[in-house]
Amino acid sequence: MRFGKRRNGIPGARWAAVCLCALLLSGCGAGQDSLPGPDNAAPDYSGIILEDDGIALTDAERDALLSQGELDRGLSKADLMEVQKYFKFYVHGNRRTIELNLLRSRPYIAYARKVFREKGLPEELACLAYVESGYNPTAVSRSKAMGLWQFMSATGRQYDLAQDWWMDERLDPYKATRAAADYLAELYDMFHDWHLAIASYNAGPGKMGRALEGTGEEEFFSLCRNNDVLDEKRKLRPETMQYVPRFLAMCKIMRNAEALGFTAAEPRPGDLVSAPARELRARPGTDLAAFAGALGMSWAEFSAYNPAFKRYITPPDRHVSVYVPYHAEARADKLLRDGKLSGRGWATYTIVRNDTLGKISRRTGVPVTVLRQANPRCEPLKIGRKLRIPGTGKGGEYMIASAKSSSAEASPAKAAPAKRAAARPSGKSGAATAVAASKKSAPAESSAKKRSAGGTRSHEVRSGDTLASIARQYGISLTAMRDANSHLDDPHKLRVGQKVNIPAGKRKDVMYTVRSGDTLWSISRRFNTSPGEIRSLNKLTSNTVRPGDALRVAVN
Repeated sequence: MRFGKRRNGIPGARWAAVCLCALLLSGCGAGQDSLPGPDNAAPDYSGIILEDDGIALTDAERDALLSQGELDRGLSKADLMEVQKYFKFYVHGNRRTIELNLLRSRPYIAYARKVFREKGLPEELACLAYVESGYNPTAVSRSKAMGLWQFMSATGRQYDLAQDWWMDERLDPYKATRAAADYLAELYDMFHDWHLAIASYNAGPGKMGRALEGTGEEEFFSLCRNNDVLDEKRKLRPETMQYVPRFLAMCKIMRNAEALGFTAAEPRPGDLVSAPARELRARPGTDLAAFAGALGMSWAEFSAYNPAFKRYITPPDRHVSVYVPYHAEARADKLLRDGKLSGRGWATYTIVRNDTLGKISRRTGVPVTVLRQANPRCEPLKIGRKLRIPGTGKGGEYMIASAKSSSAEASPAKAAPAKRAAARPSGKSGAATAVAASKKSAPAESSAKKRSAGGTRSHEVRSGDTLASIARQYGISLTAMRDANSHLDDPHKLRVGQKVNIPAGKRKDVMYTVRSGDTLWSISRRFNTSPGEIRSLNKLTSNTVRPGDALRVAVN
């Protein structure tokens, strides 16, 4: 993607209807706030309509309010007055919120700024996580959005955040940050205006497109002032109209936190992560319980660094990231390379008469597919044979779920992050080596590699390249690029000099005549391309198209 121009302020933008956007990019969790609440809740203050509190600003507060960064430069007086409401709300009445935000963000804020900077995006986008979750990596909203960046399930999957029986990577604060940066970049490519892109993060791009079309406006604050002319389907919700001013207020506060007299709150007993972590790669089937024990960490401590894991074992079919404190990096790296762990994260189940994998699944709360992964040669079942069961925690004890609780355990979405963090394994040791992936997965992986290698070209990664920007350069869809490079451990972390596969297939350009009801977005969906590609090919300065216009469209 072309990120360079984003650092040069906020260009004016024109945007026609984006009617079908929501089908592709469902919005992140709406109605979140950084105000204190239950440990894993993402409280909602969207229903409150603020009025000026009538308290005069001090000199330091006035300077902070008038300060400008990349995202709040050039606000009109009316726009600034809207931001001032939320600035005063936090600075005068909710200082504790800011102090908690500063505390929670300590391990992550520098990394978030680095991610946005490296992608050519404004660094202050890192402040959006203050508004979304208060930088709480285990925050869960009432709409089931999760993590620092409050990804809904569908949007998380679209940005490669795995969600399965083993883990939910929306709760991985580092991987979710990279996904949020990619999502915001996509939104900016649609709207060419950061305020609209940020509002779309809350409302969804389809909602914003319909509101812009209905009002004829081209920027966020003007749209809000004309929101009442829209019908109920197109009208923005109050929380979306508040979202951008709250974000800009938070940017101004965090930019001037010291001058405003803010210091981080004192750590609380449950705050186990106070500094950035080191990222390492774990093999399939790594025993995390034994790994944590070998590092001298309780399961609660390890889980605080790794809230994405739902089990004591890593998925047996893929490598995954694990995070450890800086001081434990060398020891952790050696343990992961040697693979010699005690096996305490496993339990055993002895097969009895009339057992089937389905019955064992209901009794243990472990899905049949996982039982086969962990025990690739278990069938046919034989009485007395022992099966390896990935450990799970409940009530602080290591256990196999009973038949009564199996339905809850089998549904990972019902496992509360707080309970998972509190669980500590204490069962007997199982096998010492990591679980091998099922034999069925090996041929599939091999064939996938053959498919990606056959008939492809390669591209040597240059500074600033991302998988999306390379896809755009070659006129290939991002989905096709991901499929052709499934061997990459992390498609978000390309290294300069690294080779990536370019899918086979020659791009051709076709001419398309715009019909009544068409938008640039609907045309891009029809041809599996992007609005940005069509704008570039046709040297368009806006997203407006009219019936009868002839457009050149790239087809893979």
